[in-house]
Amino acid sequence: MSQTVQVSFVQEGDVYTVHTGSPVLKDIVMDYTGIPEADRGGNSSALLVASALSCFCGSIRAALVAREVPFRAIRAEGTGTKEANANGAMRLTSIDISVTVDADEAYADRIAHCAKIVRNCLVTASLCEGVRVSHHVGMAGGAL
Repeated sequence: MSQTVQVSFVQEGDVYTVHTGSPVLKDIVMDYTGIPEADRGGNSSALLVASALSCFCGSIRAALVAREVPFRAIRAEGTGTKEANANGAMRLTSIDISVTVDADEAYADRIAHCAKIVRNCLVTASLCEGVRVSHHVGMAGGAL
C-alpha cells in the first residue's frame, strides 16, 4: 500500500515558506530579509540532515519503547558532508548521525540491542537506496 506526503513551497519576496501539512511540524519559514545572496545557501542541506536525524531518532525511540527501556532523553547530532561532483556542483555526499540515550546503566544491553537493530529508518534507508526524483517546471498561467 503506497502512501503520499504532500509538501508545498512558496517564495514571496525574501520569505520562503515550506508548508509541511503536519500538525506537529507546522510550517518552516526561512526569512532571507537582509541576507546577501552569497550567504543564502545551505538551508536545504540542513533540512535534509534534520529529516534524517529526526527519523532515525524516532526509530531508536520506538525500539526503546518496545523493549520497555525508560529513558530521560535522546540527544543526537547530524553532520552532512558536501563535496563537488565531477561537474563542480556541490552535492551532499554523506550524513553522519550520532545518538546518545540518557538512561540508567542497567539498560545498557537493551540500548545496545536497539542500536544494532535500528540501522536505518525510512529516510536514511530511502537515501541509501537512491530515491527517485522527478522535476517539472511551469509558469503561472500555464505557458512554458
